[in-house]
Amino acid sequence: MKAIEFVSIVNHLNQTSPDNISIFKYYLERHIEVDGDHHSHLAIQMTENLCSTNAAFWQEAEEAVVASLEQRLALWEGAYHDILAKKSELAINV
Repeated sequence: MKAIEFVSIVNHLNQTSPDNISIFKYYLERHIEVDGDHHSHLAIQMTENLCSTNAAFWQEAEEAVVASLEQRLALWEGAYHDILAKKSELAINV
C-alpha cells in the first residue's frame, strides 16, 4: 500500500470516529513523517558504515531486520485482532 493511500484511510477513519482515533492518527502521522525517505537513506548509510565488507556483519544485520519485521507484523496482527474483538463486542451490545 502506498503511503498516500494509507494516509487517506487514516483520514477517513478520523472523520468517521475522531474521538476514537485521534491519538492513533497522531502516532501514524508522526511515524510516516519520521519514516520518510530521509530516515531510510540514513539507515542504509549507517548499515553500510557499520557492516562495511564484513560478510558476518551483513548476515547479522539481515537476521536482525527479519526478526524486527516479524515483531512488527505480530504487533499489527495483534492490533487488528483487538479491533475485531472490540467490533464484535460493540455489535453484541447494540
